[in-house]
Parts: sequence; structure tokens; C-alpha cells
Amino acid sequence: MDYNENEFKAKANIKARRIWLVFALLLSANYGTDVSQGGYPSTNFIIFLILCWVPFFAGDLLLRIRGKADDRYRYALVVGYGIFYTFLICTTDSPIAFTYILPVVSLLVLYKDRKFMVGCAIANIASVIISVIYHLVVLGQNTATDQKNYQLQIACLLLCYIGYIMSIRHLIESDGALTNSIKADLKRVVTTVEQVKTASNTIMDGITVVRELATENKHGSDIVVDGMNKLTDHNGQLQSRTASSQEMTGDINSQVQNVVSMINDMVSLTAESGKHAKTSSVDLESLVQTAGTMADLSNEVEHILDAFKAEFETVKQETGTIDSISSQTNLLALNASIEAARAGEAGKGFSVVAEQIRKLSTETKDSSGQISEALSRLDEISGKMTSSIEETLKLIQVTLEKVTQTGENVNKITQDSSLLGEHIQTIDSAMKEVESSNRQLVENMEQVSSIVETMTTCISDSDETSKRMLSKYEESASNINNIENVIQELMCELGIGGFMGLDDIHAGMKAKVILPKHLERMEYHGEVRSVAENSISLILSDNPQLNGSETCKVQVTVDNVLYCWDQAQIQADTASGSHAYVLQLSARPEIKNRRKYPRADVSNPCTITLKDSDTTFSGQLDNISANGFAFLIRDPFFMDHKHADVAIDIQNFALSDQSHLEGHVIRCSDDEGVYIVGCQMPEDNYAIRNYVDSLLGQ
Repeated sequence: MDYNENEFKAKANIKARRIWLVFALLLSANYGTDVSQGGYPSTNFIIFLILCWVPFFAGDLLLRIRGKADDRYRYALVVGYGIFYTFLICTTDSPIAFTYILPVVSLLVLYKDRKFMVGCAIANIASVIISVIYHLVVLGQNTATDQKNYQLQIACLLLCYIGYIMSIRHLIESDGALTNSIKADLKRVVTTVEQVKTASNTIMDGITVVRELATENKHGSDIVVDGMNKLTDHNGQLQSRTASSQEMTGDINSQVQNVVSMINDMVSLTAESGKHAKTSSVDLESLVQTAGTMADLSNEVEHILDAFKAEFETVKQETGTIDSISSQTNLLALNASIEAARAGEAGKGFSVVAEQIRKLSTETKDSSGQISEALSRLDEISGKMTSSIEETLKLIQVTLEKVTQTGENVNKITQDSSLLGEHIQTIDSAMKEVESSNRQLVENMEQVSSIVETMTTCISDSDETSKRMLSKYEESASNINNIENVIQELMCELGIGGFMGLDDIHAGMKAKVILPKHLERMEYHGEVRSVAENSISLILSDNPQLNGSETCKVQVTVDNVLYCWDQAQIQADTASGSHAYVLQLSARPEIKNRRKYPRADVSNPCTITLKDSDTTFSGQLDNISANGFAFLIRDPFFMDHKHADVAIDIQNFALSDQSHLEGHVIRCSDDEGVYIVGCQMPEDNYAIRNYVDSLLGQ
């Protein structure tokens, strides 16, 4: 229970009034009885009643008008009762009438006023002396017994007052000692509470730092785990594609081997064709002798060759160049046989040649299927062979016109065949090199697949480690939250106990006022200008239009906690100018911990300025939340200035109206020469909170 001096004064006055009332009733009844028995005249009883009750009711009226705690009531009691007491001891014959004042005087000890009690003693002794003089002079009571009674009365009253005064002095000394002891204990309690508050704020600062580090580490772990998951997926795809490439390379290797085999066959066939061409060159020397006969057929052969040429283009798509050559060679052999038959004995040699050409055509036709498949894979070689065949067709078409040059043409065919053999051998060598390269590629791909598998295993292990780290961070964050809740409950208890209140609020602290819904706006931000006993003077950023005094809610940011009042009265402070308002508070604040907000990574360049100084630094913003931010800097200045107040200006910030922020440095860590500085903002910024939520929601 709180000590209230006025309350105890009121209780003392009420108790004194009750004793006065009881004595007035008892003495009125006793004096009235004596009057009825003829002990005193009736006029004395009327005077008695007037002197007894008029002061009593006057004092009662004083209490009603001035209040029950009014100090003047004790003087009214002493004066009023003293006049009545003087009349009583002067008009009564009772030798103990002087004691009627002692019960009332004993109650005056409640006031614990030594000077007041001394004054009462002097007045009481004076009343008794007046009574003695009255009895001696007026009533003539001057016997030895009377004198003895007078002496006893004065002595008894003196001793009683000496006892009262000594008691009051002892009570005052005792109360003083107790008060000093209480003050000393209270001072120790207040000191302890201040230490607890300081320690709580320090712990809260530490918890805030650890919480932010845990949040940042958790955020980093989330990123690592997410990256590991993506890398694992990508590596899985890479391994799958590598395996597929390995299979495809194996197929290519197999195909190249087939091509090499077919090219070897082509080399053999081409060499044989060269031999045949050389034989044909010898035999065609005799063809010159029959040039006249073949001249008659030249026109027809020309038409046939034109048809062959057209058919060659069609057959080229279906069966390939070699098959076309075979058909034309077969037709040529048939014509040669016809001519040989016509020539008779002279054409037998030509008939042998025609037979050899027919056999060559048959053998060429048998291998045309294989050559066609080989030429389909070797477009370049096929093109060259097609060109050669076209040249050969041209040579055949002009055979009748240039029979004399047949020998030379046959020699050229022989040379071309040899050259073709050399080219095919070159291709064969190149294909063998490709085969060797493909084998090496297969081996390399096997090694890559093995390495990727090893990397995948390592990444999977790292993923598990990161997840374990993440679970540890979550446990640490849970423990920090528990500690934070305990500290918050402790602070709430300190607030309820009166140890946290307006004394902790200072000018410059940020405040928020929440007004009733019927006004134009509900929330207004500002800062504390000054603090009085039960009021706070604010400067608000905007001017709310108030209807006189309005009920509102108030929130003041004090370090890591919020002092909240649900019922406060706000009114404009017109004497202090615009934007000035006064809050009247009638209760203790509710203590709440500042909320924990999510943070987002940002990398904007920024300029850091020490508050109330021209010292500036260049840095880069690292992350931001609704009640704090962190920046990167290469200057170690903040390692020794962890409680400095700073302002930062963020370049190219998405919220241009929030690019200037203020904060209090609460941590600084060294990351290999890059210093990470964490700051807490003086109040929660809801615009940044919405911005961070929008970034994290993407």
C-alpha cells in the first residue's frame, strides 16, 4: 500500500472527533444528572451544553468544508474542548475533574507534533491555575486538603504532559530512524532496480544482437540449403545428361567403326576399279579403229546419256551414285556387245572388253548398297564422288565426239581412281583418329560422371550439415525467445511496481499516438519534447484536429521496449505553437517488447553520418527490417563505437521517402576486414515492414 500523508491526517482527525464526541456525551449525561439532583443550578447546565456542543459542531463543520485532513481541526479541538474543560473544572466540586482532558490529550499524540503538545500543556496548566484561583477567591476553598488537591492536579498534569512529550519525541526519533532505514533500504532497492533495469536493457540488447545474428545465420542457412537443393537437382540432371552423352558417344563410336569398315571396303573396290580402268585403257586403244561406226550411234548415245543424266538425278536419291554408274556401264557393255557382233571377228577383243565391263558393272552393283550407306554418312565424300561420276558421265557423253581421246580419258580415270584411293585412305586415317578421340571422350565422360557423383555426395553431406545447423539456429532462437519473454515479464513487473514509468522517458524519444476512429486519421508519429509529473509534451509530425481533449492510446519507444498507455488524454498545447500537444496520464504504463520483424537482403550503396557530427563513411547496406538495419564498411571505427547514434542515406532505394534512416549501433563484427554494423531504429517503421513483406512474398 502506498503512503498517503493526507489519508493518515484524516484518520487522526476522525479518531480525535470520535473521542471528543464520546466525552461530550458522557460528561453531558453526568452533568445533567448532577443538575437534576440539585447539585448545580440549571443555568450552569445550559452554559455547559453551549460550551460543550457548539465547539464540537463548529469543528465538524470545519472538517466538512475544509476536508477531513485539514490541520486546523486539532486547533479547533484544543481550543473548543479547552474552553469547555475550563468551565467544567471551575464549576464542579469533583477533585478528579482535571483528568477529563487526559483521554483527549492522549489522542493528540497521534499528530506527533512536539511543539503542539507543549502548547497544549501550557494551555491546560493555565486552565487548572484559573480553576484553582476561582476556587480560592470566589468559592473560598482554601483548606489544607484543597491545597493538597490543587498541587496534585498540577503535578499530575505536568507529569502526564512530560510523558506525552517524551513519547512524541521517542516516536519521532523512532520514526526518523525507521524512515532513514527505509530510505537507505529503498535507495538500495532503487539502485538494485536501476541495475536490474540496466541489466535487463543490456540483456535485451544482447538478445537483440544474438537474435539478429541468429536471424541472419538462419537466413544464410536457408539460402545455402536452397542453393544446395538446386545444385543437387542440377547435378542430378548433369549426371543424367552425362550418362546419356556417354551412351550417345558409344553409339557414335559404333557407327564410326562401321564407317571405317565400309571405307575399307570402298578402298578395296576402288583399287580393283583402278586395275580394271588400266585394262580398259589398253583395250580402248582399239576402240579408235571403230570410231566411225560409233559415230553413227553418237546422236543416239547422246540422247541416251541425256536420259541417263536425268535418270541419274532420280536414281541418285534412291540408290546412290555407284548404282547409277553400274546401270550406265551395263548399257555401255550391251552396246559394245552389239557392236562386237556387228564387227564379227574383228570385234572379239571389244567383246572381251564389254564382258569385263559387264562383270565390273555387276560387281559394282552388288556393292552399291554398301557404298550408298557409306556415302549417306559422308556427304562431303559423296559430293566429291558425285562430281567425279558427273565428270565421268560427261566423258561418256562426249565419247563418240572424242573417240581419239578415249585412251587419254581412260588414263585420267585411272589417275582419278588412284587419287580417290588416296583420299579414301586419308579419310580412313581420319576416321581412325576420330575413333581414338571418341574412345578418349568416353573415358573422359566416365571420369566426369564419377566426379559429378562424388560432388553430389559432398553436396548431399553439406546439405545435411546445413540442415543440422539450421535446426541448431532454430533451437537457439527458441531459447532466446524464452529468455526474451522472461525479461519482458520482469520488465512488466517492474512497470507494475512503479519502477518503470515516466522517469525513464526523455526528450527526443519517439512516440506514437492512436486517436479515436471518428477523427480524420488514427495514427500520428512524433517525439517527446518534455516530461512532467503526470504528463508528456509531444511534437507530432502532423496536426490532428482535436475536439478539445480526446481519449487516445500512447506508445513511447524506450530502448528495446515500448511504454504503452491505453487511456490517455491529449489536447493541443496552443501556448507552445503548432504541432505541440500535451498528454495527461493517470496510470502506469504497460511494458511490451518491441516486435521481431523479418529482414530482407539489400545491397544499395549508402552514406553513414555520425549524429551531431560531420564525420561520414561510405558503405553498403546489407539488410533491413522494420526496426533495424545493417551495413558493411571497411573502416574499423565502429568496433570501438558500438553505441553511437548514426544516420544513413541509402542510394537508389525503392522507397525514396524512406531513404534517410536513423539508428543506434548495437553490434559490430569483423569479417576479414569487412565490418558488419547492426543498428536499431528509434521506432518501428511500418512502411519498411510492408516493403520487406513484399520482397519476401515474391
